[in-house]
Amino acid sequence: VIPSVGPAFGTSLDQAAVLREFDFPTTMVLPARDIATPEGVATGIRKFAEAYGKPIVLYIKFDGYLEPEHARALMDDGVVNWIKYAIVRDDPARDDYLRQLVDCVDPQRIVSGIGEQPAIVHLRDFGVQGFTSGCVCIAPSLSMKMLAALKAGDYETAETIRQTFAPLENLRNAINPIRVLHTALTEAGIANTGPILPLLHEVTENERTDIAAAAKELLAHNRDTDWGKVELAPPVVKCFNRGCAVCCPLFFCSLLPWLLRKSRCRTL
Repeated sequence: VIPSVGPAFGTSLDQAAVLREFDFPTTMVLPARDIATPEGVATGIRKFAEAYGKPIVLYIKFDGYLEPEHARALMDDGVVNWIKYAIVRDDPARDDYLRQLVDCVDPQRIVSGIGEQPAIVHLRDFGVQGFTSGCVCIAPSLSMKMLAALKAGDYETAETIRQTFAPLENLRNAINPIRVLHTALTEAGIANTGPILPLLHEVTENERTDIAAAAKELLAHNRDTDWGKVELAPPVVKCFNRGCAVCCPLFFCSLLPWLLRKSRCRTL
């Protein structure tokens, strides 16, 4: 489990004191927006890592959050162990920022952080190490199979699987990633996630119907895979931000121990 902190700087420092009482291998700093500058963010991340006492996971979610040079300096100084990259582009292949980032930082210490949809492009064309997934809560075996296909260079299989995830992912993009996943878990019969917490609100009934159909279809595909017919216990990393019932579960399969060793951070 990798917890997350922030995004407010003061909140993250309070959480550092709590996290020091636990043996988590690292923590992810949630990105602040609006009241932040790249230089100020870099300083805040350094101060948090100093208070926490371990290298952290850098989450790059928005343009203007940090420049690639800041990320490189944080890596070089041992403040950051690896990066979750999650800036959404209309065309993930046309991403000047990510191209600059992989030129500044070892791409093997970067993880694509936007689910299955851009993962093929990010791993194949930019050389990043793996990908995170929210819909892995619905279809873990299918997502495992996609990652295995990518690592084997079987992009045709990976593309077929990517398309299978697309209906639910499209709903997440159109409505809200957290609200849709929160609803999907319940509607697929996986877990009763209960009422969503403020400051979010429930989806509409029409949206719930669409989410239920997409979630059940994805779950059926997961059960139909060879990976889904055996009882596996793949390493799944989840990130729970305090106050969120469901907050973007991260999916690194067997990559997490490697990433932690690479960054001199303790393994689970």
